[in-house]
Amino acid sequence: MAKGFTIDYSAFEKKAKALARKLGKDEREFVRQQTGILAREVAKYTPPYVNFPGVKGTSVGTAKDIKQGQWAIYNDLRRIFAPIADDVAEKQRRHSKGGPVYRRGVIVAPAVMSTMSSMSDFHHRHRNTRGRTIKIPVGGVPWVGETLFTAYVIRQQKKAGMAKAEFAKASLALGAKGAIVKGIKRHIGTASGTGRIIKESKGSKGIITGRSKGLAHTIRHIPMIQKNRLVKAVKRGEFLMRKAAKDSKFKVV
Repeated sequence: MAKGFTIDYSAFEKKAKALARKLGKDEREFVRQQTGILAREVAKYTPPYVNFPGVKGTSVGTAKDIKQGQWAIYNDLRRIFAPIADDVAEKQRRHSKGGPVYRRGVIVAPAVMSTMSSMSDFHHRHRNTRGRTIKIPVGGVPWVGETLFTAYVIRQQKKAGMAKAEFAKASLALGAKGAIVKGIKRHIGTASGTGRIIKESKGSKGIITGRSKGLAHTIRHIPMIQKNRLVKAVKRGEFLMRKAAKDSKFKVV
């Protein structure tokens, strides 16, 4: 299971509180709104995505993004498993009796996988901290029958979009609006993402968390996302202040 992933956005929070005071808004509500929108933006910048997300729009993910994720999963699994004809796999499994596969005295495969559980164990042992499979030396890639390999691929591909769902779920918990593509929305119920507001001595604090390994890809984009969110909040706040002044018959320059 991936370790917890919590965004460190103390600087963002401090500026959000200052902005709330400047705009004359309720601090707790403003922090909740901005943290929710921030979580939604983080979900957008979390893989998979076909094209690098833009700063405009409120929707999270597209059908093409999910396809991209499924393709990435297939390629990852092909790096650590060698699918072969079912009859050849069964014949070789019986011959090697669960042990290594030899050709001319040299090991060409550590074993012939015959169950989902054995594939899952091998898969999890050969992933890096970002959840991607690692390169295996020659002779270390196990064989597996094509039918079993395909079934395992399909099972893993159903998880495409889970990392995005972590923060999409957090954004919903904080009341953020925006469409969520079906391939991501289906994970909302089981995703471990959370979003909440707590009261501290220095005021309200927003917390958003996730656990999927794919979230590690998002870390490098966090500063840019936070900066963009504050810029948008300022522009929106200034617009509302000007509108209120205009509606009140005050002179607006």
